[in-house]
Amino acid sequence: MDEMSPVVSQEPFLRRCTLVTMAAALGAAMVCFAVVALLPAPKGPLFLDPLRSFLTGFGVLGVAYPLCTVGSALSRRYSSSPYFEGAFIAGVIHLFGFLCGAVGLVCLGFGVYSLIVRFSGL
Repeated sequence: MDEMSPVVSQEPFLRRCTLVTMAAALGAAMVCFAVVALLPAPKGPLFLDPLRSFLTGFGVLGVAYPLCTVGSALSRRYSSSPYFEGAFIAGVIHLFGFLCGAVGLVCLGFGVYSLIVRFSGL
C-alpha cells in the first residue's frame, strides 16, 4: 500500500480582504492628497491650518498601512530563508511604513494643536 503524504497548502501572500483594505487606504490617501492640493493657500503658517493637517495626516497614514502590511508579509515569507536579501528588503519596507506612520501621527498632532490654539484664543 502506498502511503499518501498530506498536502500542505501554502498560506497566501496577502489575503483578499487585506488587499481590499490596502486598496481602500491608498484610494483614501489619494483623495486626501488631491483635496490638500486643491485647497487655497493659507495666509498664516501651515501648521495652524487644521483641515490641511488632518488631511495630510490621514493621507500619509493611508500610505503607511500598505507598506507595513507588505513588509510583514515579506518578513513572514522570508523568515525561513537562509539568505538575508529578502529579510533586508522586508525590513526596509517595514521601516518606511513606520516612518510614514510616525509622520502621519505628527501631522494629526499638528491638527489637534491648531484646533487647541484656535479655540483657546492663544
